[in-house]
Amino acid sequence: MVRKFYVLIMSMLILAAAAPAALAETTLPGATQDIGIASVGGGEGWYDIYTNVDGCSIYFDGEYKGITTGGVLSVGVYSTATPYRTVRAEKSGFTSASTSLPATPGAGEHRSVYLTLNPITPTTGNIKISSTPSGAAVYVNSVYYGTTPHTVSNLPAGNNDLRLTYSGYKDYRDTINIVAGQTQTTYAVLTAEVSYGTLSVSSTPSNANIYLDGSYKGTAPRTIGGISKGYHTLEITMPGYQEWANSIQIHANQVTYVTATLTADPQSTTGAISVSSNPSYASVYIDNVYYGTTNPGRALLANNIAAGSHSVKVTLAGYDDSVSTVTVNSGQTTTVNANLGGGPSAKGTLDISSSPTGATVFLNNVNKGITPVTLSDLIPGSYTVTLELSGYTTWSEVTQVNSGATSTVSASLAPTHTATQSPAPVLAVIGALGACAVILAARRE
Repeated sequence: MVRKFYVLIMSMLILAAAAPAALAETTLPGATQDIGIASVGGGEGWYDIYTNVDGCSIYFDGEYKGITTGGVLSVGVYSTATPYRTVRAEKSGFTSASTSLPATPGAGEHRSVYLTLNPITPTTGNIKISSTPSGAAVYVNSVYYGTTPHTVSNLPAGNNDLRLTYSGYKDYRDTINIVAGQTQTTYAVLTAEVSYGTLSVSSTPSNANIYLDGSYKGTAPRTIGGISKGYHTLEITMPGYQEWANSIQIHANQVTYVTATLTADPQSTTGAISVSSNPSYASVYIDNVYYGTTNPGRALLANNIAAGSHSVKVTLAGYDDSVSTVTVNSGQTTTVNANLGGGPSAKGTLDISSSPTGATVFLNNVNKGITPVTLSDLIPGSYTVTLELSGYTTWSEVTQVNSGATSTVSASLAPTHTATQSPAPVLAVIGALGACAVILAARRE
């Protein structure tokens, strides 16, 4: 009997010794086992850490415990272990949240802790800058950031001052509205900084022809403005004289004076022809060779024309050609003034009206609008004018258009005839009503 009692006591002691280890290996469903507890012993309880966003990393006193799944993480602790004091939750893009832990849960107990993480709201943005030409210096809010193309990061949200600089170009300025968390894109086209000067040209003898960089500029003396600074080629020519040519320098905001003294050419056998036209922009042919076009207020000058007789033709679309024969003398300029005939003045005008107005106008069966209407630039000749208006009879007439004159067409449109109801049925009805009235009156009597 005593032996059986002894065996029973020993069995109970062995089970009691094994119980803590068995409890340590058992966790609740969904709970995370904590293998970092310092002192093992006593019953196990759990902290249930709840977060408002999933996937948060949980730390007890800075010690990592796991990640929330479904917004919760269960952390097992022993009542006999050193108690934890704080819990912290972290997730990228959110502010961290922490709080003090409540008292250690007892064996088999759960204590809930709730942590709220807030999304981090960006307060800065970026700007991506490119320019033509590239390599421009980038300044944002007066701070240098490099050269284009370039991306400037972490700029404060709101208006930011952008300035680009490049040698030989005007500064580029703009106000960029930076949106937090976004990248703005800016493409800047820089404007070349050009400075201008003035050239004053005189010649001996006067009335010599001036060419600047190959472009005719009139006769000397002449002042020419709006010339870009730098070196230019100046040529002075005159029939019977040797050409004067030189390179000149124009300075910004200054006047450069040039006096050309021409040397007579005793062997010269050529002259020049100066051609102007009315109207301008006419093409000039000398001996069937094209020399250019006339311009308003400036004649076309053809140099180095052999002395002798030459044919000059001046043409302009829509006008009659001007053809003349001129004689060129050595060392002299022959002038041609061409007045071109024909053109718009050779056409006629047609003024069309109707009563009532608003009729559709057909000229040779082509719709030309509604009355009143004036048709210009018509070739002289006969035209059929047809007017149509709803409710009126179609009107048509042949009219003559004369060169340089205005012909008038005035039409009175007649209403379209419609059938009207005869008054006889109405009178019959009135008569019947009168007879009924007489009969009724007789019966009453």
